[in-house]
Amino acid sequence: MATLAEYLAKQETINNVSKTNNIDEDFNFGSEDSGWLASMAAGVPSGIFKIFEGAATLGATLLDLGVDKDRADSVEAFFDKINPFDEAASATAAGKITELIINLGVPGAPAFKIGSGLAKATLKAKEAGTYLSFAEKARRLGQGALATGATDAIFVGNVEETGSFGDFMGGPTQIDRDTDSPLSEILNRIKFGAEGAVFAGAIGGVGSGISAIRKSKGFQKAPEGTGMNLAMDKFLRTISGGVTAKGFKNINQFLIDNARRGNVDADLNRVATFRDTIDDNVIAVADKYNKTIGNKISSPKIQKELLEDMQEVMVSGGGKDGKMVPLFNAVDEIRIDPLTNSPFKTGSGLLEKFKPGSPLPDKVVKWNKVEGKKVLDSAGKEVMESTKVIDPKTGKPKQMVRVDIDGVNPEKRKAFIKKLKDYGATTKQRRELFDTITDGRDMFGEMFTGIGRRLTPESFDKFKDVLKVSLNDVVDRGYSVFRNNAGQVTVAKNYPPTDDIIKKTVNYYKRVARQKGYNVAAPGKKPEPGQLGDDVFEKLVDQTWRQATMDKGFITASRVKPGTVKLGSVPEFFTNSVRNSLDNADKKFIGTEVSNLAELTKVDKLVIQRLLGKNKNPMSTLVDGVTNLSAQVRSGQAFDEMVIKNNILKTAWNRWDKGFKTIDPKTKKEVTVAPRTGPEPESPFLFEDKGEAQKILGGVASDFKEIAAPQADAGRAIDRFVDTNLPLKGVDDIEKARIADLTEAGQKISNPLAGKVALKEVADTFMKSEEASKSLAAQIYNNLVLYPKGTSQMAKTVLAPFTHARNFLSATSFAAANGHLPFGNIDDVKKAWNSLQAPGPGGFKKNNEFYQELLRLGVVNSNVRLKQVMDLLQDSNFGSILNNVNSDWALNKLIRRFSKIKKGAEDFYTAEDDFWKIFTFLGEKTKITNAYKNAGLRLGQEFTDINGVKRLFNDRTINELSADLVRNTVPNYSYVSEFIKGLRKLPLGNFIAFPAEILRTGVNIVDTALKEINYSTIINDEVVRPLAGRGRQRLMGMAITTTAIPLGIGAATKTIYDITEDEVNAMKRYVADWSKNSVLIPFRKDDGTLQYIDFSHLNAYDTLTRPIQTVLNKVEAGRADEDGIMDDFILGLIESTKELGAPFISESIWTEALQDVAPVLGRNGIDSTGKRVWNPEDTNGDKLYKALGHLIEAQAPLNWKQLQRLGLSMVPIDSTGRFSERGEEYEFGNEALGILGMRRVDVDPKKSFNYKVSDYKKGVRNSRNLFTSATLKGGVVSAEEVVDAYINANRALYGINRELYQDIQAAKTLGMSEDSISNRMVDRGERKAFNFLNEGMFRPLKISKDVQNIFAIRASELGVANPYEQAQGIIDSISDELSAVSLRGDLFPDIENPFDISIIPNLVDQVSETITSTAPVAVAPPAGFGVGLQNTNIDPVTRLTASEEVLLDPLEKRFVKNRRTNTRLT
Repeated sequence: MATLAEYLAKQETINNVSKTNNIDEDFNFGSEDSGWLASMAAGVPSGIFKIFEGAATLGATLLDLGVDKDRADSVEAFFDKINPFDEAASATAAGKITELIINLGVPGAPAFKIGSGLAKATLKAKEAGTYLSFAEKARRLGQGALATGATDAIFVGNVEETGSFGDFMGGPTQIDRDTDSPLSEILNRIKFGAEGAVFAGAIGGVGSGISAIRKSKGFQKAPEGTGMNLAMDKFLRTISGGVTAKGFKNINQFLIDNARRGNVDADLNRVATFRDTIDDNVIAVADKYNKTIGNKISSPKIQKELLEDMQEVMVSGGGKDGKMVPLFNAVDEIRIDPLTNSPFKTGSGLLEKFKPGSPLPDKVVKWNKVEGKKVLDSAGKEVMESTKVIDPKTGKPKQMVRVDIDGVNPEKRKAFIKKLKDYGATTKQRRELFDTITDGRDMFGEMFTGIGRRLTPESFDKFKDVLKVSLNDVVDRGYSVFRNNAGQVTVAKNYPPTDDIIKKTVNYYKRVARQKGYNVAAPGKKPEPGQLGDDVFEKLVDQTWRQATMDKGFITASRVKPGTVKLGSVPEFFTNSVRNSLDNADKKFIGTEVSNLAELTKVDKLVIQRLLGKNKNPMSTLVDGVTNLSAQVRSGQAFDEMVIKNNILKTAWNRWDKGFKTIDPKTKKEVTVAPRTGPEPESPFLFEDKGEAQKILGGVASDFKEIAAPQADAGRAIDRFVDTNLPLKGVDDIEKARIADLTEAGQKISNPLAGKVALKEVADTFMKSEEASKSLAAQIYNNLVLYPKGTSQMAKTVLAPFTHARNFLSATSFAAANGHLPFGNIDDVKKAWNSLQAPGPGGFKKNNEFYQELLRLGVVNSNVRLKQVMDLLQDSNFGSILNNVNSDWALNKLIRRFSKIKKGAEDFYTAEDDFWKIFTFLGEKTKITNAYKNAGLRLGQEFTDINGVKRLFNDRTINELSADLVRNTVPNYSYVSEFIKGLRKLPLGNFIAFPAEILRTGVNIVDTALKEINYSTIINDEVVRPLAGRGRQRLMGMAITTTAIPLGIGAATKTIYDITEDEVNAMKRYVADWSKNSVLIPFRKDDGTLQYIDFSHLNAYDTLTRPIQTVLNKVEAGRADEDGIMDDFILGLIESTKELGAPFISESIWTEALQDVAPVLGRNGIDSTGKRVWNPEDTNGDKLYKALGHLIEAQAPLNWKQLQRLGLSMVPIDSTGRFSERGEEYEFGNEALGILGMRRVDVDPKKSFNYKVSDYKKGVRNSRNLFTSATLKGGVVSAEEVVDAYINANRALYGINRELYQDIQAAKTLGMSEDSISNRMVDRGERKAFNFLNEGMFRPLKISKDVQNIFAIRASELGVANPYEQAQGIIDSISDELSAVSLRGDLFPDIENPFDISIIPNLVDQVSETITSTAPVAVAPPAGFGVGLQNTNIDPVTRLTASEEVLLDPLEKRFVKNRRTNTRLT
């Protein structure tokens, strides 16, 4: 351990060098000519040189042992001469770290791999069907770690320059830099190697765990092993389930469920297109007619009339009372076209030559999938086969059911056409409106077809009977009160009736009651005793609409027919049980009954429909009707697809397990493949019983669980659309056989998963439901925290126009990072633009079918920030909060207008994100297609893709592969883990899903690129690497986007504006805290002062790069010391961890504002940056006013601060109105660039320096408190504790002083004069501090007389010796020596406490002849020291013996001298 004297000697050297060069070491690290990229590039070969230097130096050192030679120094000098890259590599922190990684990683990585043998052992275990135990893995990791530690010790180039963790923490591995001997060099290497072994083991263990989590495909096997191995496996499974997108689902379940959501979204987008077409045309017709007749009829009134007439046509048909009639047709099942992967269709694929839309031919050429070409007979003619799926039993095409809806009522159609003509509608407008009616009815037919095709023949007959009588009710279900409901039953709560409707309904109730004989008060009169007043009828009306419900979907098992409104409470006088009777006159109340809307009389029914908000609007019919059915249809399809996929996996697994016969492709002969030959195929995830599950997945019975009981109604636990009246048929042969067995046993299947078994975690995901808490505490939390948290985040993003611009611009990074040049392909730009679903410039919504396909593929409509905000608002019941105040007409109108603005802003925010996802998708599609075609793959040919899946090369396959790439390399809310999503409910973090997705997709980009580079497949009997070039391109894109562009721009502006590295480092000390570890782009103004752009506003990958930049900053800042880079590297890692975690644990926008103003458990008027919200002397009223303003600011939309600056910048130059409250003036061009996140920020040390002084004064106070809190706590304190406290206080004080010293030097570099700095410190009472700091000298802590007096008083009260008096000599010595410590270095010296007996254990024997104890003292002296003198060899001047002069360091000498001065000589 370095002594203080030795430290001071080093420090003197630093001071001399600094004075000689007239340069501050803190701001001159390496050559400015060596840029970071050149330095990193030099770090690679320099690291290779260091490997050989390390080994050669170690060999020379071993030879030097016991011999007074300097072979090691000669070796180092030799390598210094021959290594041409060392200087450039050492010029920057990035270069130095690169050099170190190469130096240690090149020999260390293979050493770990060879030493552990983990990869080979794992592979062998997998082939043998076993696993490595936890103990075996740990043993092998340990072997690998020891091997790595050995290579670290052998090959490290310069151990003192590199440093160790011990340099940071102290302890046995601290590098000895004070002893220059071969033995110390070897011991240092052993220390370094020991740490390397520990780190390698830790990194290997953690890395294995992370790798296992990342590579996990969901829960595909039961927990493995016993004891510790089983516990570790379960632990990793739990972590994986929490942090991965799949959660606890099986990967196939996860993908199919995502596809279900995509299909629902596509359905809703399709119907939204219908809605927009109706809306646009009706408004256009009404507006034009309104102008034609001179505004005699308002446009809204014309619109209402047209929509009501169109609604009449929409729901009309040839049935009773002009209602729609369902038609049930049998159609042939069409085969899949190998060129499109979709059913054969004229105009595409193998039928490309046929006219699109023409009848499907009976025959099509047979296709060879293996070779990707047509099949020809021996004569060279094309072999033809049917375009239909042929039933092998009958030899005829298989039949499928299709539900259609008959044509609209001709009379109503004719009348509507006439009205459109009368209102001046064009032919095009009429055609579009009727096309929408036709397409909408066709879509309803598709939905009913989806339901009907899942049913058994008997069930289908029941389905037909119910649909015939309920079709209109199911389709025409638009009621305002039932909108935006979750769950299976829609409850009337979200859109209450208006006051006007309620009043009219109350009057109707009163009139009917009076007709039925009830004693009702006269209109406008106060009720007399015994009369029924308005309050009674208002309550009845309220109960009527609040207790109304309507089932979702098409459920025949309900007590009411599908689409029927159930009235939980209607007045008894609406039913047949109450007649006109004189008995009613005596009733003091009116009873209620349960009824159905359909059972009421026509007038009563119309009144209740009006109360519930029945819509006569075709847009509502389409949106509400399709939304209702889509969820049921897509949910059923998803369950069926899971069963089909599972049975495919199960068949393949059983084939592998039992062995099989196949044709050898070389000999063309049948061969038998033995059981369990080759790698185990992917396991199924659904089983018939626990026995089958254990056989395939392993584990014990308790690892598995039944998803739902096979009984018909039990399926509701996993499927809210279960219909027990309509049992299902099997979706494939395996399922048909299973259902037949269950039917024989008297069981009916209403959900295909009912009765199946799965791993417990997987089974639970099917039955998981989340109910919102209704407790008072939950409601308070929602209203006080979640709701304002969501609205504040929406205000700062969706409702902030400038944020939209930055959102769009920063998203270019996603395309660029994947190797796509933004805007590089104009055709892709146009197609992406035309597909966007936002109201706006020409082009939007022109390619809706393509957008719907992208929705099905899960590519679009997955904006991470927006989706999280919407989920947050849903958590806090945002819609209900708005709509429950919707009873006043004016407020209703205002809220509707706000909702429309909000919806438009959301659409644009989504479109900005979608554009780059579509652009990236199209780019991936082009590159994948070209890569495989260039490798010789033909359309329709079979190949094995990058994921090991056999596919046909066609458009659908390319779409799926491209979509998979976009989903995994561009942020997507569907892939955010449930754990991260759950964090949104905490008062911490802002948009935490986004940084989580940046981390996931950023890692995936690199991982995907490496997979592409290494991927090989067989095409036309040749092994090829079709995607290798694409992988390199992706890697290059990631490197350029995340590193080269931001740092390259910064380097360019430094060159253009002649900005030195010293100035950049100085600038970083005067930027906002959130920018300190950002990539800063510097500029110089005309007056010579600096500005910067924080590139993190434009860098979507800032979450990934900021921790790296933080480490580099820390290493760079610590290079003035001489204790190696390892301690600075560790400090950087610690701070980078904080940066990485900041988005997840920092206060949210709203909770930060709450904390700022909260007087209890808050900051009581001081914000997080230290700025005051109010003055402590303000009145309570002013404080409240300013607190409310501060909270409102957190909720303010429209980027109002930026708008304010922009407004001030546009005020004429000669006007005083250009200045802000703080006298700041803004430039229009700069503020305009701020819209894109490129606003230049002035670097003004004069403005910031006062804050630096405040921090300094606070730090000094805290340093003093470190001493007093440890020594004046009230009890007995030893002298040793007093000295320890003094050392700790000075250590903290040194850090505070060095920080301000660096700030002063930086301010000077930035042009602030010494006088200006001095004046600011003098004004704050820090004249003396400035004098010391300006000279770079440390001023140690002085213990005041008041504190010394307290020591004396406390000692007297306790009846013990004064510990301060005992320690004062040592404290004075420490103070004297510390006064010579310079602030130019970065190392507080190691100061030993002489009272600590462990410091000098062997000193007693060395000085016992000169020192002995002759007088008792209150506190025992340190070992080896006496309190008196008996040896006459003591020098009368120095008070030390000759031995002590040699053996003791200065601090120990001072201690002995002070003791002897205060004791009696013998």
